[in-house]
Amino acid sequence: MQPLCPAYILHSRPFQDNKLLLQLLMPERGRVSAVIRKRQGKQRFALQPFQLFTVALGGRSSLKTVLTLDELAPAVRFNGKFLFSALYLNELICRLWPDDMAAEQLFNYYQQSLTALDQAQQQPDNLEPCLREFEFSLLGELGLQVDWQHGADGAPLLAELQYLWQPEQGFVVVSRGWPGSVLQAIGQHNWQHTDALKVAKQVSRQLLTPLLGGKPLHSRALFNPLG
Repeated sequence: MQPLCPAYILHSRPFQDNKLLLQLLMPERGRVSAVIRKRQGKQRFALQPFQLFTVALGGRSSLKTVLTLDELAPAVRFNGKFLFSALYLNELICRLWPDDMAAEQLFNYYQQSLTALDQAQQQPDNLEPCLREFEFSLLGELGLQVDWQHGADGAPLLAELQYLWQPEQGFVVVSRGWPGSVLQAIGQHNWQHTDALKVAKQVSRQLLTPLLGGKPLHSRALFNPLG
């Protein structure tokens, strides 16, 4: 008997006759592609994103078969820009996380981010911090850990100096760039500091862009009609 494991559905699409192709996030197995038959009659229920399931998988190939899938907790309900933000998290994982690479810490970060996004629906100012926190957590898990307290030379960042990010090096001193005081604030999760959110977004985009290649994120485009 295959073990039951917690899982989130990151993405689903029709596959062959009466089947769906799922992208799952699981702690021990990471991102997994799996096929499930559409449920019929009394067994039918929506395969919701942002909902915790238990799943058992079969098959020896990289494309698994869902043997059982049951709801473990209600789906988190998002609306408007909060829905687009949650879809953005899903798309980042689908695009960046390698197949079948364990993701215990990422799974925790994802759960925490869904909870934070849900709470931000009552406190909208917390939306951007939630997205930046997840982006840098994901980057760290992918081996791109940002040191917000030290420069590329190992010396502490100084509040009065300006810095820019150099790939495979870190922050280097420049005549015109990001203030060291802002970088320090980001490292301390001080999102009330002036320009912390703006600079954090610029840094995350610089790090994410090479990983994403030339293909744009569909979820980002959803924000455009909102202005």
